[in-house]
Amino acid sequence: MPEQSTDHLYLQSVPRPVAAMAKSYPANYAGYLHSHERAQLLYAASGTMKVLSDWGCWIIPQQRAVWIPAGYPHQTGSIGPMKMRTLYIRADACPPAAPREPRMLAVSGLLRELVLRATKMPIEYDEQGHDGNLITALLGEIDWTPLHPVSLPPLRDTRLRSIEAALMKSPGDTRTLEEWAKRIGSSARTLSRLFRQEAQVSFQTWREQVRTFAALPLLAEGRPLTEIADTLGYETAWSFTAMFKRVTGILPSRYFDNA
Repeated sequence: MPEQSTDHLYLQSVPRPVAAMAKSYPANYAGYLHSHERAQLLYAASGTMKVLSDWGCWIIPQQRAVWIPAGYPHQTGSIGPMKMRTLYIRADACPPAAPREPRMLAVSGLLRELVLRATKMPIEYDEQGHDGNLITALLGEIDWTPLHPVSLPPLRDTRLRSIEAALMKSPGDTRTLEEWAKRIGSSARTLSRLFRQEAQVSFQTWREQVRTFAALPLLAEGRPLTEIADTLGYETAWSFTAMFKRVTGILPSRYFDNA
């Protein structure tokens, strides 16, 4: 029996309440849509996660984890090089407070160390011994308080998706909704209604979300705020910072803090 494994299919059936996996991914790994028999706690020990599912797309900074319920289709990728640590949790071992939908969670210093320790245990660890006690402590250390990651809602209308694709490629594009309407052969009123129906916000607010989303990989790479502001169509770092804080509630210089 292997001490550790990176075979996620095998880890669904190991005779232990929790199976842990340590695996590294290259920069810009796209992942693929899949689901698991067990619930997952996903944590990037280094690097930045990108998680997609039917709720939209999230970018997850360090010191955050993602809870994925069993059977929930999702796609996990990376921005830069990433060291992923995954816990596969059997249904009867899931804490009562575990949600039935994906959720971003805070990771305390203790939880981080327990997750890292779990990935170094034998797969069939001694449930009655020290390793079993550590797993119990780990599950009890998870704080289920929901956090709200920067996310983009899924858009279904082809006209909105064409605007999204263009802005994701060039997030500094400053065209108005009227100008976009002329470009794609629609009316500004129709596009405005569609954005409120599908994104639940106005076009202007949605565009700020797109720009914030586009800023995260640049922040993760340590790019200067002045460079990021220019890339996203802002004249000053201050105006970009004000927008970013309005969307996330956090200063861009603090978003990827490890503390």
